[in-house]
Amino acid sequence: MNISLEHLELIPKLLNEIKSLKLNQAMSSEKRWLNTRELSDYIGYSLDAINKMVKDDVFVDGIHYYKPSKKLLFDKNQVDNWIVGIRDESVKNRVNIAVENIMSGIK
Repeated sequence: MNISLEHLELIPKLLNEIKSLKLNQAMSSEKRWLNTRELSDYIGYSLDAINKMVKDDVFVDGIHYYKPSKKLLFDKNQVDNWIVGIRDESVKNRVNIAVENIMSGIK
């Protein structure tokens, strides 16, 4: 079996691709939707505190959680964004400002 130098040079690239695929697979196998108890364990807040945040609209229906039946299901990705301070309102505000700028340029 003869392996050319060109093929040998591809080995590090292939290894990086394999590592990337393994990482993506591991990340996608994590549970995305959490019930209230799982969320409590995940973020370290009490059940009462989470229920109060839902009631006070700290967690927003349709963004941070959904209620397909009687149980709340929290989107882990959106809760993570909330924890690190990424607010959907800031994104909405930036979009609104961009739209206003575009519309004022059309007039």
